Amino acid sequence: ADLIGMDVLTDEGEKGTLRDVIETGANEVYVVDFENLGEVLIPAIHQCILDVDVEHMLMKVHLLEGLVS
Repeated sequence: ADLIGMDVLTDEGEKGTLRDVIETGANEVYVVDFENLGEVLIPAIHQCILDVDVEHMLMKVHLLEGLVS
């Protein structure tokens, strides 16, 4: 819940905002609204989440193939 509202930046320069966190059995899933990509569901796994800077409210992510429709 502390992450909601955080700015999200992809390694390709897309900007978005973390809108929600869904808790599943295996791992959390971040619901991110991107300016150009729309809503994207990002699993909270090491391959996708590159860095989380809580102090600066910034998350850097990598969007695996298939996450963006």
